Amino acid sequence: MSVQGNSIRASMLLHERIEPEISPCLRVMAKQYLTVTLLSFLCMATAGTAQAEAPLPGHQRSLQVPRLEPAQLSVVLPPNIDGKLDDAAWEHANASQGFWCSIQDKPPSDQTEVLVLMDDHYLYFGFSIYDAKPQTIQSTITVRDVGLGYNDSITIQLDTFFNRRDISEFSLNPGGTQSDEIAGGRSSKIEWKGDWLGAAVHTEFGWSAEFAIPFAILNYTDGNTVFGVNFKRYQSRTKEYSYWADVTPQGLVEEMGQLTGLTLPTLKAKKPWTFMPFVLAGKNIPDKEGEVQDSLLTAGIDMRYQPRSDLTGMIAVNPDFSQVEDAVTNISFSYNEKARDDNRPFFVEGAGYFSSTDDENQYFYSNRVADFDIGAKSFGRIGRLQFGSFISKAPEDRYDFAARALYEVDQTNSAVTSVVGTRQASFNNLLALAQFDGRQAYGLNYTLDAAFTDTKDVTDTEAPLGTGSHFEGSLGWQWDHLYISGAGDQYDRNYFPANALLDDDLPGTKGASLASGYYREVLNPVWRVVEGYVGMNYRETDAGEKQRQKVFASGNIEFYNDIRLQLYIEGGPYRPVSDTRGVFESTINYDRLYSVSTDFNTRSSRYSGGLQYDWGDLGGGPYEYYAAYGWWRPLNPFYLSATAERTDSFGISDQLVLVSSWDITPEHALAGRYIYTDDVEFYRLAYAHRPRKGLDIFAVYDDDTDKDAEYSIKVVKTF
Repeated sequence: MSVQGNSIRASMLLHERIEPEISPCLRVMAKQYLTVTLLSFLCMATAGTAQAEAPLPGHQRSLQVPRLEPAQLSVVLPPNIDGKLDDAAWEHANASQGFWCSIQDKPPSDQTEVLVLMDDHYLYFGFSIYDAKPQTIQSTITVRDVGLGYNDSITIQLDTFFNRRDISEFSLNPGGTQSDEIAGGRSSKIEWKGDWLGAAVHTEFGWSAEFAIPFAILNYTDGNTVFGVNFKRYQSRTKEYSYWADVTPQGLVEEMGQLTGLTLPTLKAKKPWTFMPFVLAGKNIPDKEGEVQDSLLTAGIDMRYQPRSDLTGMIAVNPDFSQVEDAVTNISFSYNEKARDDNRPFFVEGAGYFSSTDDENQYFYSNRVADFDIGAKSFGRIGRLQFGSFISKAPEDRYDFAARALYEVDQTNSAVTSVVGTRQASFNNLLALAQFDGRQAYGLNYTLDAAFTDTKDVTDTEAPLGTGSHFEGSLGWQWDHLYISGAGDQYDRNYFPANALLDDDLPGTKGASLASGYYREVLNPVWRVVEGYVGMNYRETDAGEKQRQKVFASGNIEFYNDIRLQLYIEGGPYRPVSDTRGVFESTINYDRLYSVSTDFNTRSSRYSGGLQYDWGDLGGGPYEYYAAYGWWRPLNPFYLSATAERTDSFGISDQLVLVSSWDITPEHALAGRYIYTDDVEFYRLAYAHRPRKGLDIFAVYDDDTDKDAEYSIKVVKTF
């Protein structure tokens, strides 16, 4: 409306400027033109308003699931999962449509229809996915479970406990490539997590897709008759996400719809045990103690036990983490350690039961746990109580453990208690935590944390001795496009969560922060997304000295030509921490940082890239950071990416990361990675044979400037 309004105003100003100089006849014609223009804009506005009439609230959407009874199956076969909706069984399905673009708060450019059906073993879903320009449909990803990016896709979201928290997702692109995320975290091996079927085909109207999701791979409580559900579509041509149940621009999970009338099987017939033994042979690779061996032959096993759909146990004996690729962080300036992803399968499995996204590293950072000789974990739920626990024993008589329980007060409010501990040669450490968080329907949200640590038998002089505490609380308000929040916290000097990622400059301080932000994605001939936020934080030491006082602001705009511009600025005094925990230096750095970046082809399935430049004064001196990054998929099976960085801060540091992969077939793949950082080079070349079922083979070559090349091959059998 602002563009239309500006056009109307421009026409009116033009009319006012020329009216004294034109003839009465032309004046009448001009008035008629203006009248028609105004009426046209009014009609467009009225039509837009009618078209944009909002649907029912998402939680009111419901879809009854018909059941193919055993007697029917003797006449009507279950759907053949080939992507075509021509099976007789679909005539017994219930259908629904009426998708909505929740983010943009408008109807989608093209609609989607869904069919649902069940029998004793599977939930079946069928989709007719309409596209006015089917020749533009994107389907470049060909390997399962690597994510579908900005391919056209359809996703089923299942809330099997109907608690609006544990959401599993099953996705397909038009080429039939599958991707999934099982609630709570699950290993990617088919025999381990279970399999589901999916297929898709192109049609004259767009494309169609079929899913068959077995109850055996879902976690749920026996006796459930209702699942939470939503269906999400991404259309690459229009860059639209549309949902069957409107979750509002806030993406509220409690607005998911419902699958009703379910008759869920008890999983007594399900095989409760899964075994994954492996054999590893290598040259110049480190053993569990970190000592490099000229040759190494070892074996181990992972075991998974699931007696019920809502309870899982794991035991890992001599697991191999040597072939797990470490995450790489950027080299931009930071006063503190940066978080890295933990890709070790033992910690990926059930990760959601041990921390939430808000406190993922603050209380338990799994990278702190050493590669172990034996480990065990369990996770599941009883009613509204979700729980997880693990313990591991590593070389040098080290033990690590964690336990967490979350009680769901209701769909948006919860209480959590956690215990995290480690026993090492130099100290014993224990953390106890109580948390409360929630969100109210009218927009209010809050968090409250209270954590305590106890550290004993310390021989490491850099580690604190005794007990410490940490308290943190926040209060905020969320509207559809705007939020405001405030927070306060306090850290004792002796607060020491050994198995967490805690910034070095937090112990011995207390602080407060305030922030507000705005996000809007709309239909507009110029821009698609506008976003910005501003805020400030203040922190002082236990001695009453100012530790930091920072003001920050950011804004970005994504244009309809798929170019994004971002600006960021921050500044204020900062007092660094000394070599002693909780003791700060007498000097103050007056930091200031400016950052500008641009991204190109932001929502492409073929290639994208960007540039970033930061400058200012950080850490007591001038600072510059340059980055260029991009990726390219020249053909569907090939992927290339590159990131080049340079930091100029008391010396120059460089980092270059190149990644490539070739999906020879969906079961055979080659991948390579090259890293150059400050005159040290790292190489990795890996081959993987990963059939849907059967024997996995992994061969890895690693080399770097500082050590001999490593060779390893691993064979894994899952049954």
